[in-house]
Amino acid sequence: MPASVKDVAALAGVSSSTVSNYLNHPHVLGETSAAKVRDAIAQLGYVPNESARQLRAGSSKALALILLDAWLPYFHELSRGVEDVAREGGWSLFFSNSNRDADVERGNIDMFEAHRVQGIVIYPLEDVVPRLEQLADRGIRSVVVGPIPPSTTVASVLFDDRGGGRLAGEHLLSLGRRRIAFVGTPSVSQSNDRLQGLRDAVTAADAATEAIDVIDVPHLTTEDGLDVGARIAEMPAAERPDAIFAANDMVAIGVLTQLLRHGIRVPEDIALVGFDDVAQAHQTVVPLTSVRQPGYEIGRAAGSALIRQLTDPAADLPAPTPFAAELIVRESTVGR
Repeated sequence: MPASVKDVAALAGVSSSTVSNYLNHPHVLGETSAAKVRDAIAQLGYVPNESARQLRAGSSKALALILLDAWLPYFHELSRGVEDVAREGGWSLFFSNSNRDADVERGNIDMFEAHRVQGIVIYPLEDVVPRLEQLADRGIRSVVVGPIPPSTTVASVLFDDRGGGRLAGEHLLSLGRRRIAFVGTPSVSQSNDRLQGLRDAVTAADAATEAIDVIDVPHLTTEDGLDVGARIAEMPAAERPDAIFAANDMVAIGVLTQLLRHGIRVPEDIALVGFDDVAQAHQTVVPLTSVRQPGYEIGRAAGSALIRQLTDPAADLPAPTPFAAELIVRESTVGR
């Protein structure tokens, strides 16, 4: 059985309150008493039960991060940014993955409320603002990564997804591509914004562009891209798109893999653009042109916004300024 405060006090020959002061208010102890407690802790291997202490106080110095799909590399970068900010501020951080399931997402929020975290950063699947506003009434503050309805208690950190889609479209059109396919999940707001940006570019160009072919995929994974790439490869050459804009890099990498397997040249036959600019984008056989979304910086911004709320709960929420999109051009569109 783990050693307790009483065990430490007995071995040190002091009261339990003295041990408590050593753990929580060491400045009030003299060096003699502190040395006794310190030696007893070392002998017993005592580890303070921080969770129990914080629960007795009614809260914890803990934050939560709820991710839409933790398996995607972009979310690795985002979570690293949140984690670094939390660590720098002396906060614990708990992670959970909603796995693109609305019921799981709601359950994750409930779980962290029950564990009395002080704040939540969430990249949501659905509109969670009404639920997060309820938590704010109970002292739990939140930051949503992505667009949200207006709220006085829930902050958001944004990226210009629509602007990123427009950059991708303008680039493909500048290369003379006119049969463009979009591979994504329009039911997810960020993916839909990227599609709308592509449409903005086509409309503004006023070029002889055929209607954008929207290919809906369920999860935005490499496997989705492999499936779409195989289907495109099976099409007659004259009916294939001459450009593909994928809603993220993992889908684009799957598409690229299948096109190359079937002898379809990239970019000569089909130009390909991804989104996020994850590390794998420049490591593929044909390095991938991608819209850069700075996941680490976005994660840091979200974590910092949350901690600011907790430090000064009465302060107004800052108006979110979207992170700007940047197109990173590589060989999947311009060749060597």
